[in-house]
Amino acid sequence: MEIKIPIYNDVWMDNAVENLYRLIEDSEEEIDLNLDESELIVNSKNKDELKRILSSIIQNSRNNLVIKHKDKKTGEIKEIKKDFVLIQEGKKIDGIVAFKENIYSDPENSADEILNLIEKDGKKTCVVCGKTFSKPYKKLQQATYPFVTKIKSFSGVRTYKDGDFLAFKDYHDNFCPKCYLLGILEWLDNRIIYRTFPGDKSFLFLPYFNNFEDLAEFKEEYGPLLNKSERYSNIRVNIDDDKTEGTPGKFSTLLCFYEKFLLDIEYENVIGSDWAVMEVPFGSVKNIKFRTLNLTDSTLGVMKEFIGENEIRIYTELIKEIYFFIDNPKGAPVDWDLTRKIREKLSESFLMNDFRGFARMLLPRKGGKVGYSLETRENLENLIYVWRLKKMGISKEDLGSIKSVGNIIAKVSKNNLSLLYKLDKTRTIEDFWSVLREISRKLIGLDIKKAKVRPMALDELIQLLKDNEKEWEEIRDLLVVYSSMYYAIGSRGGEKNE
Repeated sequence: MEIKIPIYNDVWMDNAVENLYRLIEDSEEEIDLNLDESELIVNSKNKDELKRILSSIIQNSRNNLVIKHKDKKTGEIKEIKKDFVLIQEGKKIDGIVAFKENIYSDPENSADEILNLIEKDGKKTCVVCGKTFSKPYKKLQQATYPFVTKIKSFSGVRTYKDGDFLAFKDYHDNFCPKCYLLGILEWLDNRIIYRTFPGDKSFLFLPYFNNFEDLAEFKEEYGPLLNKSERYSNIRVNIDDDKTEGTPGKFSTLLCFYEKFLLDIEYENVIGSDWAVMEVPFGSVKNIKFRTLNLTDSTLGVMKEFIGENEIRIYTELIKEIYFFIDNPKGAPVDWDLTRKIREKLSESFLMNDFRGFARMLLPRKGGKVGYSLETRENLENLIYVWRLKKMGISKEDLGSIKSVGNIIAKVSKNNLSLLYKLDKTRTIEDFWSVLREISRKLIGLDIKKAKVRPMALDELIQLLKDNEKEWEEIRDLLVVYSSMYYAIGSRGGEKNE
């Protein structure tokens, strides 16, 4: 029996095709498999052999859907369905999850029925793949294609009828058995990256390419980074450790993945830069949110250079070491909720190449300031050099001037942050010049020796700005970063002589 599956150009279904290929390949069954850029061909001696292989694979891979959990009171080991898996479950039997999909509860008979239907052609047209078929195995539903929802705001592909867009629900019966098989088995894919926040939502990350070969190579490369046995996160802290990361959101999860991939994996040619991110909420009605993230070659290049040259992990050894400290704390000195939000936003700003957003996250704010250790500060400065300064062509001398003016702003803002906020809010170069003049006036009332500042740096910055007027916004954002940095240093009593 031969099954040909061409590329869908649909992120869920293409990952599902790659997953079927990987499941069969890893099973070491003697079956003819061929995956090229645009098609997967599965060729078995006969249908019974393929049925046996599929049934065996499903039974052996079922653990990818569940987590083993030890009851603290009884000591009994029970299964828990992973929170993001959209397959419905019934009442547990002896602590074992009972899935309502027959292909998981009775894989042998289900595989037999599905393969029989795949063999028959007909007049129905599948809404997902566009091929003709005779009879569906099951109607289209979220368990097989997550972008179908039960409410009006539909995600995913829509089809035309009489000139109007109609959502998939209008074609629930037009769903072929081959697409059902692929879609329902995609949940067995142990290379889906996930991060679950209990009682709130889960994020799933699926790489997408325009060809199967690159998709398969990339997923095979990063597979060792993932631990499928953990409930809330599957990115390992260390490649040889079962413990997984507790990132605060989707961008930090993706950044955490890349730092480990670039440092721990001996990749050859393929590095994925395009992702589909599924947000799966808790609750009975699952309105799946979906967005794509496309990293630029520039962002990937910065990560490669920074991690390769410094062997520093951008998230773990830099962003994760940044905290929001509370002024005059009565209890814990760190605001952990705000710290997590800042770390997530810093991760997003870096991945989206938004230096403006990155700089703003480091600003002090009401009730406290952003702070970090000397080692983290050095890592931050190294990142800024690779990310911004190198391509701007700013010399070490010019950078010294920017840092020194940042130190001046921090000192004159010690008891009043209005000047630092005014700098951040400048929208035109004229506004920027106005702020620099105000900084100059503030210097008059400052004890230069006590403050340990270098007034000449302001003149140097003015000249730098005249020579690089087109890049005034970058210079402003650099000033925001260093002003915030020195403000934090001064606030904790560590005076810096610049």
